[in-house]
Amino acid sequence: MNDFYKKKGIAIEKIASELYLLKENDRMPIMTELQAKYHLSRGTVQNALTFLKNEKAIATRSRGHLGTFIMSIDHKKLQRFANAEQMVGTMPLPYSKLYEGLATGLYLMLKEEDIKLNLAYIRGSKERIEATEKGTYDFAVVSRFAAEQEIQNGRNISIVLSFDHSTYLTKHILIFAEDDKNHIEEGMKIGIDKDSLDHFLMTKELVKNKNVELVDYPANQLIYAIRKKEIDAGIWNYDEVVEKGWTDLHYVDIPKKKFHQDTSEAVLVCSNNNSLVQSLCKNHLSVERMHTIQEKVKTGEMTPRF
Repeated sequence: MNDFYKKKGIAIEKIASELYLLKENDRMPIMTELQAKYHLSRGTVQNALTFLKNEKAIATRSRGHLGTFIMSIDHKKLQRFANAEQMVGTMPLPYSKLYEGLATGLYLMLKEEDIKLNLAYIRGSKERIEATEKGTYDFAVVSRFAAEQEIQNGRNISIVLSFDHSTYLTKHILIFAEDDKNHIEEGMKIGIDKDSLDHFLMTKELVKNKNVELVDYPANQLIYAIRKKEIDAGIWNYDEVVEKGWTDLHYVDIPKKKFHQDTSEAVLVCSNNNSLVQSLCKNHLSVERMHTIQEKVKTGEMTPRF
């Protein structure tokens, strides 16, 4: 009996997840499709559908040879039966107001939909994307540049939401250890973070055809290394420098390239195998509201919550 109820529960969860992606007047998947996709018997699938109909999560109508169609659908109930009341995401450590605004926006918008959000803060976009692709996390927040690079490299992920320019950071700057330096010179030691796609590729672009030494440093330790003069220069986030009032640092703007703009845009990526999470994010997260929340956190009108 325990095996029976366990199998029935799994079937209800999977079928509810499948139906959550539909809307009124959509055609229902046929029985054999659901059996094959989830490796369930016909009777188990039928029991799961009957349960969801009895709970008024869905109502259907047959249209003869055209198939069966959704008459009404309660996404809230399907969300509960799909065990989609909790999500786990990953993003950078919120050390800037923009990152705090991103985390706050995600938390508040999902909370309004009765979805509990747990966030893991992981350094390095490559690691965040890899963990999301594997299913360790439901989604990852990275820059558009990092996401598109990894998609081109064959990662099984998609950009689900794009939050527009200057939502990830305002811009990158090049910081020097010496106040009289304004450009990279031959023989300099330049900090580079190999775990951050943005930092790694931007640094590579800046030092192209220059005889310099690249020193592997986690990006969040670059400021320390520059102040200690362990390296001569490194790329960093302008927002943190301004917000923390680091007036002792000498920096210049980085010459604009196309991908520099893409590094300023925050995007949310999901595994292509997780259509339910993709649908939840598209249905419950608003780009416009994210902009409003980020601005309020940035100006101090709203206290960060995450």
